[in-house]
Amino acid sequence: MLKSLNISGFAVIDHLQVGFRPGLNVLTGETGSGKSIIVDALGLLLGGRSSSAQIRTGEAQASVEGVFQFAKGKENRIRDALSDIGLRETLDLRIRREIYTTGKGRIFINDRSVTAGVLRKLQPFLSEIYGQGEQRSLLSAQSHRELLDHFGGCAALKNDTRRILLHLKSAERELKQLVGDLDEQQRSKEFIQYQLAEIDAIRPKGGEDYELLAERKMLAHAERIIELGSSAYHNLYESDDSILARLTLIRRQLEELGSYLGNTGIALDSLLSGIASLTDAAEALRRYSAGVEYSPGRLTEVESRLAELERVKRKYGTDLDGILKIQDELTAKLSKSGDMAERINTLRNEVEVLRGDYIESAGKLTSCRREAAPILEQRVMEGLRHVAMRQATFLVSVETSTLEDEETAEESYPTETSADESSDSAFFTPNGADYVEFLLSANPGESPRPLSYVASGGELSRLMLALRTASQEDETFETIVFDEIDVGIGGRVAEAVGQLLKSLSASRQVFCVTHQAQIAKFADHHFVVTKEVEGERTHTSIKELVREERISELSRMIGGDEKAEKTRDAAQWLLENAKGSRQTRTKRSN
Repeated sequence: MLKSLNISGFAVIDHLQVGFRPGLNVLTGETGSGKSIIVDALGLLLGGRSSSAQIRTGEAQASVEGVFQFAKGKENRIRDALSDIGLRETLDLRIRREIYTTGKGRIFINDRSVTAGVLRKLQPFLSEIYGQGEQRSLLSAQSHRELLDHFGGCAALKNDTRRILLHLKSAERELKQLVGDLDEQQRSKEFIQYQLAEIDAIRPKGGEDYELLAERKMLAHAERIIELGSSAYHNLYESDDSILARLTLIRRQLEELGSYLGNTGIALDSLLSGIASLTDAAEALRRYSAGVEYSPGRLTEVESRLAELERVKRKYGTDLDGILKIQDELTAKLSKSGDMAERINTLRNEVEVLRGDYIESAGKLTSCRREAAPILEQRVMEGLRHVAMRQATFLVSVETSTLEDEETAEESYPTETSADESSDSAFFTPNGADYVEFLLSANPGESPRPLSYVASGGELSRLMLALRTASQEDETFETIVFDEIDVGIGGRVAEAVGQLLKSLSASRQVFCVTHQAQIAKFADHHFVVTKEVEGERTHTSIKELVREERISELSRMIGGDEKAEKTRDAAQWLLENAKGSRQTRTKRSN
């Protein structure tokens, strides 16, 4: 339960600190005094969205802190939840949320920094707020399905159904894409084969064109190459007065000179090294001359091959390395068609299995809803009787689509040329195959009809309270907040609503923001919220009332004049009447 709330710099609240206890806690006060602002501050502790606009004018930051205490018997569930988010074991949580004018904020649990996502995970263990005008959400059939699933414990089945459908849609999308790609590939297959055959016929090799260009140049100048090589070889080595012959003579002269001097040293060594190098050069020149053959036929072949390669390069706009890459890509495309066909067959089987899984899961979800619907009807009818709608009839309509209802059920299976997503239908939806809607007849003799046609604002408020009460029996959280759910009701109906809230507070802590004295009289703890202007600044405060103060507040709520004797008598009577009602209910329960 919520033990205390400490608010600073939030909206019109300068500083406010209040403690709460079990039972029915009622907040009253003039319109605009700040009651709902306190509820908004509590909403921040449950993971609600924050904004710098919530900071009080002139303040640098706003701060909201609440202390929650968990009842014995629920330690394991809260302990597991805290363990999941890395918090140490505790049954008291001090949650603090700070908002800064920069738009940034910080959140702490027991002085440990956490994220808003952590608060949202803890929210089911903390509190639930039913705000002003929420009854209007009952006009949406989507909310009906959510309420039924929540009440019937069908949420896990719905999540499984949604997960299966997501996988089904993903498989269908991939299948549709592959079928389209395969169709496109089949249409371009002949062209791909033609291109590949053209390249294969040429049998290009990387760098081949550069080698051919070098060979063509050599063949084109073969006669001159032979002539130059032979002449150089002759002058260097072969003739009688060749360079090497003359160097040999010089070597003998140096050797004789050395016999006289004892050593010719560097001169002879250098000469011998030069002779060896020139001998190698002469051998290379001989090979050049011998290795070149003038062949007009081979030159023609080289010219023809170069022209063939050049034509392919121009056609595909790339060099030979690029041609080889294209060749590999074309080959891969042809082989891919076989892999693609195999993947399509695999996906068809997967889609078929997923469709079966979805049908089975959706069927279980439908069964869950149909089992829960009459129980919810019964509990809501009991709740309506407690809020002065004894003659009302409440029905939960569960209409289930079938595959036979789908006009394109058979056509939805992907084929060679079509892969329509069968999940785009009334049967294949993330929420299963059911359309859930609440029907109400508020008056005898009238057939139950959709809420948007028959329910007034007051009837919606009472129906919403009956629905929430019916769904609270197995809730994890122990604190429930009703923010002005009494819109459109009064008199004995408000009395009945108060009794229902009082009954609900027997098993959990209940907060109710109200303008109805008939509801406020049932409070175990009555708080009044007031707003005052001091020095051109607005200040909101909250105070728990003792009996005499309650009489004054109820008098104000009844007639506006809290000092008038008649209204004070009426207020005192309301308190006595509420006490008598509690005693009567206690005797009946015993």
